Amino acid sequence: MDTDSHPASNDEKGSEDGRRAVLLTCYMTGSTEGKNLGTAGYSHDFVAKLFSQLLSRWGKVVHVPDPKKNLDLAAQEVRDQGFDPVHLSVLPFQDVCLAQTIPNVVMPAWEFPDVPDHGFDDNPQNDWPATADRCDLVLVSGPFTEQALRKGKTKAPIRFVQVPTPDDYFSIPDWKPGQKIGIACPAYVFPQAADQISASSLLGRGYQYTAAQLRIWQHARQSRSSGKMALPYQSTSPAELSGIVYTSVFNPEDGRKNWTDLLTAFLYALGDREDATLVLKLVTKNAQAVKKVIKFYQGRDIPHRCKVVVIGDFLTEKQMYQLAEASTYYLQTTKAEGNCLPLMNYLAAGRPGISPNHSAMSDYFDDSIGFVIESHPEPSAWPHDTRLRSRSTWGRLVWPSIVEQIQQSYHLVKDHPEQYLSLANRCRSHMRTWAGNEAVWGRLREALDALVNGELRREALPTPVTVDSTKKAA
Repeated sequence: MDTDSHPASNDEKGSEDGRRAVLLTCYMTGSTEGKNLGTAGYSHDFVAKLFSQLLSRWGKVVHVPDPKKNLDLAAQEVRDQGFDPVHLSVLPFQDVCLAQTIPNVVMPAWEFPDVPDHGFDDNPQNDWPATADRCDLVLVSGPFTEQALRKGKTKAPIRFVQVPTPDDYFSIPDWKPGQKIGIACPAYVFPQAADQISASSLLGRGYQYTAAQLRIWQHARQSRSSGKMALPYQSTSPAELSGIVYTSVFNPEDGRKNWTDLLTAFLYALGDREDATLVLKLVTKNAQAVKKVIKFYQGRDIPHRCKVVVIGDFLTEKQMYQLAEASTYYLQTTKAEGNCLPLMNYLAAGRPGISPNHSAMSDYFDDSIGFVIESHPEPSAWPHDTRLRSRSTWGRLVWPSIVEQIQQSYHLVKDHPEQYLSLANRCRSHMRTWAGNEAVWGRLREALDALVNGELRREALPTPVTVDSTKKAA
């Protein structure tokens, strides 16, 4: 078990001697070190890592692997060391392991207006309200998730504690016209020289490929022993980004991300703009998933002068900050989000969003800090429901709205740079209040203090209205 600790400050409540501990559980996929990227639940580990430093300000943090075997044992070990532990799990309710002897705090990320409310697939914990009511405290990122849980008649105490945005994003310099930033990583830049798309065909909206079957020889040249992703396309390193850059970070195997609409809409919106670039930072270790995105792009046969840059390799935190610095906007066309950490990060960096504002993004994103893509509910299944029954909804995006919002964002930064800078500053200010470390720390400390001090109360469900049968209408 890994531990981290921070001295308790005088204004912190809780145990009289300040010897508090948090047993932290999550999927522990190794995704924060670049392992198993794109696997189910990998993003929960990033959330747990972001919270770990703040939790260490409240008490000793103990990371518990395989909680089904180790959680109650870890609780006893920590008690034997003189600590009063609580258990905090960054997991959805269907996968959480609840401690038997200490308070349980669960932090789910949820992206649908309805929560699972019955024990399907032979897992009784798929009844989220019932599982939540076995917990001592539920932490959610905002009103959207609370409303979904209360709609399911969850009675457990719920507090708002947003996922903290790393401080370094707030320190990223403002985007400036004419800047050029290189990132030391391989990138696939399209259109490629081998495609030989002529200017005349672009202007006439025709196309001409003279090397439709290409690049196989290059695949063999790339070293498989390097551990880097090798694909049969021309790659360049470093990735040099300039002009007006739109970035999207997503797992291409996640059915919510709707990246096909993103690609086609961008090419139609800014295809004739040589100074526009779309960066797709794909979060996956599966080379075939990256290849699928590229093949979709090529198969659309949409000629363009703008650039499309695909990055498939793992980027370090420093490189992710460089990517944000190189970007002008954050663009996404997702159908549902429980947080959308990349959007939060880029807003903190002063990069406005082009995004829908459905699901949990409605808690913090609107047209005051970006360009809102129109969307409407459509039937959807919960992602872990193997029956795929339509029990909720997610957002169907209006494709012309994607095109329109991209074009408006381009003209804003191109023709009114001072208005763009004002918008960027509002993004930073809003996100510092919403998800800055100090703002989140205050809410987290208050929630945990209320837990250990016995100040939390369960929600009382409305009393059913009864009709007195003796009172008849005249």
